[in-house]
Amino acid sequence: MRKMYATCSMAILCAMFSCQEQESAKNEVPNDVVVQLSKAGFDTSEGLSLRPDGKFLVEYDILLSKEQIASLAEPVSIGASADEEHYRTTNLVTGTPRTIYVYMDAGFGTYMQTAFTTALSRYNALGLTLNFQKTTSASAADIQILSFYEVSSTLGFSAGFPSGGDPASPIQLNTYYYNNSSQRADATTVIAHEIGHAIGLRHTDYMSRRYSCGTGGSEGSAGVGAIHISGTPTGPSANSYMLACSSGADRPFTTADKTALTTVY
Repeated sequence: MRKMYATCSMAILCAMFSCQEQESAKNEVPNDVVVQLSKAGFDTSEGLSLRPDGKFLVEYDILLSKEQIASLAEPVSIGASADEEHYRTTNLVTGTPRTIYVYMDAGFGTYMQTAFTTALSRYNALGLTLNFQKTTSASAADIQILSFYEVSSTLGFSAGFPSGGDPASPIQLNTYYYNNSSQRADATTVIAHEIGHAIGLRHTDYMSRRYSCGTGGSEGSAGVGAIHISGTPTGPSANSYMLACSSGADRPFTTADKTALTTVY
């Protein structure tokens, strides 16, 4: 997610980069990667950077390897009338009903551990075919939530979307923001947002990041599709936890968020 307005005004969540940092990082991305992402439907004019681990951060909060980018499918048709609706990818978690074990780095303090518990509770309160359970074993987890430290506007990111019927892992959160003293109001929402990506949800304003970020265009099909979820709004979905940018405030699931989740799972 990215920090700005108003994840993602997750103006704080637009989490994740200054204009200067975005442009500098983008210049490090090999041209062949830019071409592949463009063919897959990504808007590569902003929010594209090369991470220290050699992977690429796209859409401000999706981490993809060069191999994953190379294997992206041809863009999926998304329709000319799409707006800020709720969307999912073509890849979902399978084998449902299913328990998804989630691990959070023990290095996170009490505040973040409580936010973690609350995020899972929001999902479990809906009676989905996915049941989220905490585990203290990183190796046994379907989704790991790990930490990294970086003085930047990056709040955190997900390792993409489901693959092979399993959720994406890991999710990484920046301890520059999420530490024992900051106690950010958006902590629960950021965790739930990245889990949303991990189980196959796109940003609700992927067609126009301007809605929540104040800038930016369409994120495209991203090679994973952008399928409208039946029963969700066809206009702006205010306060959705899956908006591309954060205001820094907590965003519990809206009625439309709940419809999207119960429809898909």
